[in-house]
Amino acid sequence: MAIKNYKDFVKRVYKKLIELKSKLLKTSMSKLRLINVISLTIKTVIFLALIQVGTADIIKPININIKFTFVYLAFILLFYSIGYVFSKNKQIVFQVIFNLLYSILLIADLWYFRANNYLLGLKNILYSGTFNPLGKSLYNFKGIDIIFFVDIILMLLWIIIGKVRCSELRSFGKFSFTIRYSIIMILISYIALDVFGISDWDAKIVKAGWNVSMSTKAAGPVGYHLVEIGKTINKKINDITSKDDKQIDNWIEENQENMKPNEYSGIAKGKNVIIVQIESLENFVINRTVNGKEITPFLNKLTKEGLYFNNFYEQNNAGNSIDCDFMVNTSVFPLGDKITALNYGENSYLSSLPSILNRNGYTTISTHAEESGEFNWTELHKNGFGVKKIWNINDYRYEETVGYGLSDRSLLSQISQKLSSEKEPFFLQVPTLSSHGPFNISSEYRELNLPKEIDESYLGGYFESVHYMDKQLQMFFDQLEKEGLLDNSMIVMYGDHTGVHKYYNDDIQKLSYDGDWWKEVDNKIPLVIYSKGMTPKLVEAHGGQVDLLPTISYLIGMEEKEYKYTSMGRVLVNTNRDATIIKGNKIVGNVKNENDKEHLLNSYNIGEKIIKNNYFSRN
Repeated sequence: MAIKNYKDFVKRVYKKLIELKSKLLKTSMSKLRLINVISLTIKTVIFLALIQVGTADIIKPININIKFTFVYLAFILLFYSIGYVFSKNKQIVFQVIFNLLYSILLIADLWYFRANNYLLGLKNILYSGTFNPLGKSLYNFKGIDIIFFVDIILMLLWIIIGKVRCSELRSFGKFSFTIRYSIIMILISYIALDVFGISDWDAKIVKAGWNVSMSTKAAGPVGYHLVEIGKTINKKINDITSKDDKQIDNWIEENQENMKPNEYSGIAKGKNVIIVQIESLENFVINRTVNGKEITPFLNKLTKEGLYFNNFYEQNNAGNSIDCDFMVNTSVFPLGDKITALNYGENSYLSSLPSILNRNGYTTISTHAEESGEFNWTELHKNGFGVKKIWNINDYRYEETVGYGLSDRSLLSQISQKLSSEKEPFFLQVPTLSSHGPFNISSEYRELNLPKEIDESYLGGYFESVHYMDKQLQMFFDQLEKEGLLDNSMIVMYGDHTGVHKYYNDDIQKLSYDGDWWKEVDNKIPLVIYSKGMTPKLVEAHGGQVDLLPTISYLIGMEEKEYKYTSMGRVLVNTNRDATIIKGNKIVGNVKNENDKEHLLNSYNIGEKIIKNNYFSRN
């Protein structure tokens, strides 16, 4: 009896031990899952902090942001849920591999970012021209990168030494539960952030920010990549299934003027082309004085020595400076529902201005005194426009800040030095920064001696900022002369958009100064084209930024076939039309008839179809 009871006791103890062992193993697996998810979330936060710093050689503080951890976790759980479809110890293997693959993704993104200020994406495969636009080495290891793999080593040691095992069978119920609630979390986040905008304006999941740091701030790396994949596939489908080609063809045919060549055809043939895109420069300051001093004395001089277009308008739509970049190089009207450069950088324009010049023996260069990923300018210029050389902020000595960024003095003086070693003929486009709003230029650069009330206003700051810019523009010309480049160059200067009226009109309208001649809002920006020996002329034809590509091409003697049927603009020095269109479908100038009016009113709509169907890369 005693023996029988003992055997029963042993059986019961053994059974309890088996049950306890199962519970302990199950607890270890639960801990492994929990620790893995926490670890992946922490690595996400660290990764986002590292790319927030950027790639420019400017010291920035690292900002740890845990505000959107809920969103990062939701996207991680989306893939974490797959672990439940595996059985027993394969679930452990999945957790390790999931962590390893996620870490490799972060490292690949981080190294690519350090080279280009972008993250890798499906677009780099389907649109190969977007890959590594700066052409730098993609091996960019730094000591801090080890942090992305330390947890994997510790996890493996714990599994091996602690003999972690999993006896759980695959569970499609748990898989379904986890993936369902992760999707619900993502949808809640999207509605809260993108639809209702309960957080910062630059924190969205689907909407692209103007740099990678913004685009990943709320979505995290996984969310960013999923959105990018969806957008890229959608664009590729649109490329294949376009139904708008006939409308585009008809509009471009109607746009033709078929003018006979005049005295301006090829007057700058073979010369270097230097485009200076001047920040926030409005036409109202040209040939004007304040306090007895010219606001832009050097530009005033150039208007009398070159071609001055006094009815030239900004046509930017959803974007500002980057829309101007786009129109100048493509002669296509930009989108109004979203910023073209941020959302359609994959498009290529085979008859862009740089592409035309590439085919005609030019060295093409584009430069911004900014990081590569800002407003997607590098990818747009390299892939979209076909520019051969890119100079970003890391190609300059950051000597001084005036206004918004690197001073115009430093930027333009360094450019003149760099151009002296370039093979001619060359094309260069550079935007300035010092006259960017809010026009808080330092007192040491203020020379107009304005009354205190005006000097401390946006208007006074604007006058002083463009006056400073004008002085540096003269210095740039002097440097080009010194380097022996001015004689063989055509310099194109224009405003990228209006400035003080565009952003601070309500404030300046409250002021009263010097007869208030400056109050009118006319959307005009100046265009001045200078080349030694050019007969000066005031060109009064109404035009805008889309007209720059055909006008420049005409002046430097490019064959019409290079641009005629791929431009939405016209040659402003050889046209019979005297009207153009600006944002809001507002016609300025003098239309000939109702057909011309209807043609102009369709401009932005046709531009949208060209962009969204990637028309010029297919035709």
